[in-house]
Amino acid sequence: MSGTVSPLARAADARDAATQAAALVRLRWVAVCAQLLVFAGVDRWLHLVLPWRPLLAGVAVLALVNGGIQIAARRGRVAPLTPTLALDIGVLSWQLYWAGGPANPFVSLYLVPIALAAAWRSARAVVATAVLAVVAYSALWFGHAPLPHVHGEFDLHLFGMWVNFLISAGAVGWVGVRVATTMAAQRAELAAARERSLRDEGVLAVATLGAGAAHALNTPLATMAVLVADLREGATAEARADLDLIARQLDACRDAVRQLVAEAQPQADAAAAALAQRVQTAIGRWRLLRPAFEVDVAVDAAAAARTPRLDRAFELLLLNLLNNAADAAQANARRDIRLVLRAEPAHLCIEVEDGGSGFASAPRAFVSGKRDGLGLGLTLSALICERHGGALEIDERGGSRVRATLAWPQA
Repeated sequence: MSGTVSPLARAADARDAATQAAALVRLRWVAVCAQLLVFAGVDRWLHLVLPWRPLLAGVAVLALVNGGIQIAARRGRVAPLTPTLALDIGVLSWQLYWAGGPANPFVSLYLVPIALAAAWRSARAVVATAVLAVVAYSALWFGHAPLPHVHGEFDLHLFGMWVNFLISAGAVGWVGVRVATTMAAQRAELAAARERSLRDEGVLAVATLGAGAAHALNTPLATMAVLVADLREGATAEARADLDLIARQLDACRDAVRQLVAEAQPQADAAAAALAQRVQTAIGRWRLLRPAFEVDVAVDAAAAARTPRLDRAFELLLLNLLNNAADAAQANARRDIRLVLRAEPAHLCIEVEDGGSGFASAPRAFVSGKRDGLGLGLTLSALICERHGGALEIDERGGSRVRATLAWPQA
């Protein structure tokens, strides 16, 4: 339905409202301190006799209400934008009433709440705030306490206009910086979302075709397994060793196909298992596929002692990273790979060093473009990391190290 707001949109609106409220709280504390400094300067150096009690009462109300808004925000309750701006207009009107009304040079501060409402692009807030400011400004013409007569009052008025300009310029400049920063962040977020969408579309297309391929591959794999078993009967010892290797590779392929179908079915949560055991299982499977390579595995004690609930994606991540490392090492005439797993406070860190030349720069889409590969290993690895609250990074200083992080799942 066109009027339905998605949960993601509601979450984004709530996050923006919290950001707005926090920014207004900080700006209001600055206003409280600035007013106290102005009052102190007027009393000390200009010797103006003003009704200090009502003026300070306005500052006290502003500080108390702002403190309450800040405490409520810490408890998850966000104050709406328009009522808080109405508070600012009300306090400003109260102080202007006791200090000359429309003759006060600070009367143009009515524009600041309107600028704040416009900064967050809320049409209703802009209209409501502008109407309140106009009404409050107009009401001052019908009643206010006059400013005390001071010799050289015109110069004093000019000085007040200068101070008012400094305050207004600072407030509007602050708003402009926030708007520019917010728009830049949104553009970056949109660009990242488009990149993820393009990548996910490619992965989804491959997954759709992969489902059909898995079904189609099962029969020829079974046929090849039977033929290999028949060939072993009359083969020489040397040929039998090669056929045994082919048989293990076929078994690994058939297991992968079966696992692909099993993972697509609804299932219970992954069982908890020792991390070191899960790593050794994945390494054993990988050695069947790449027997010519040696991998040095290092799991620190803190990580090895954990028993997280890791699904099949964890082993798939390790296989993809090791295969990518093997291809990079082979291109550099090497056969050694190093796999390191470390426990960080919030993440499990996986680092793979291949000793190869790597990428000239880390590809943003994680597509390696290898001649003999599908170019999806790193893409799938990045998706797995993101789905588990982590990220995939490639060392841009030559690309010989790939670092993956996963948020620790609940044990």
